[in-house]
Amino acid sequence: MTNPVYYLHIPKTGGTSLISFLDDQFDPEDICPAQLLPELFALPEGSTSRYRLFRGHLWHGLDTYVRRSLTYITMLRDPVQRTVSWYLHAKRDANAYRHQQMHSESWSLLDFVRDTETNWDLVNTQTLFLAVDLDYQKLSRDPVGYGHAVVKEYAARRHDQELLGLAKKRLESFAFFGITERMRDSMSLLAHDLGYFPNFSARRLNVSSNRNGNGELSAAEIDAIRELTTLDQELYAWACELFDERMGEMMGSLLTGHYWQSETLVKKSWHLPMGEQARTQVEVAARDAPSEVAASQSFSVRLRLSNRSRYQISSRAPNPVHVSYHWIDATRSKLVVFDGERTRLQASLMPGEEREMQARVVAPSIPGQYILQLTLVQEGIAWFDNGDPSALGEVEVAVR
Repeated sequence: MTNPVYYLHIPKTGGTSLISFLDDQFDPEDICPAQLLPELFALPEGSTSRYRLFRGHLWHGLDTYVRRSLTYITMLRDPVQRTVSWYLHAKRDANAYRHQQMHSESWSLLDFVRDTETNWDLVNTQTLFLAVDLDYQKLSRDPVGYGHAVVKEYAARRHDQELLGLAKKRLESFAFFGITERMRDSMSLLAHDLGYFPNFSARRLNVSSNRNGNGELSAAEIDAIRELTTLDQELYAWACELFDERMGEMMGSLLTGHYWQSETLVKKSWHLPMGEQARTQVEVAARDAPSEVAASQSFSVRLRLSNRSRYQISSRAPNPVHVSYHWIDATRSKLVVFDGERTRLQASLMPGEEREMQARVVAPSIPGQYILQLTLVQEGIAWFDNGDPSALGEVEVAVR
């Protein structure tokens, strides 16, 4: 990954904990210190070119301002819980928008959500952080006035499915997104997808105290919040399903990787193709074959198979392993039959096992002196004797 990482921190989605984890992955001088727009615009011109990590409430489109391609990541949270957390934050932080009004008028959560003059910043916040298009040059000149005006315009489109579609499209293109309610899973997926050291010991740094769960909210409070977050509800539900898919893909990748890298686990030939090294660890030897047969005659040959690989070798689909053979002339200068008849293994050949079995062979149609070469083949994958004589049992046969 060569592009700088940008963690688009949507407020009250557990982001401070994630920032602590991200900061541990980079040298301090590679991290942009600005987490709010005024801080970003106060940086010296051109200074953002040296940073490898951006994180903060800097909205979607930061790449247009820093003029660099960015690897976007973010977190989403249950919209009801995010709104409750925002209420507690505004009530607690003296610098928060409408903090003084909340205390002077003794606002409840319901008052906070229903106040039509100030609740524009609660409307589909997560959708808007992904879908709003800001002019960063105008924003740099007037972060509050211009920024509030644009967000209010988008907030007025409370039920606009076009905004939801754009938010989904952008979120799906992100290198990673997580779910606050599944923080441990989210950090695991982030470490896996971006190749980070999985150090999850950092304590959660920004957890609102006295947090209400849905079960402690009244029906009126829940309904009021959901009325303001209809698009966020849909976005969150969709994102949770996509997150589950990505978690499943990660687990499958990790389990498969562990399976194939293990030096002790017995691998199954029907799960994944046997590699070249494993094929060289299988020996085939002819034990008993007729020295003379008629042209086109079908006959049996007794052979011994020895499996020194870590594979359980089987004739199970989708890529079964069969005994087969080639015919070459006695001078070894001409291949007469390459793709011989197949004989199934009646039972799996286990690692470390030796076994004798009978294989069916059909003689060439033209009389002469020949060499029968017995081997194994994994159908659709490779012949075991390809470059390795240990998987090739030979016997001279006269065809009359």
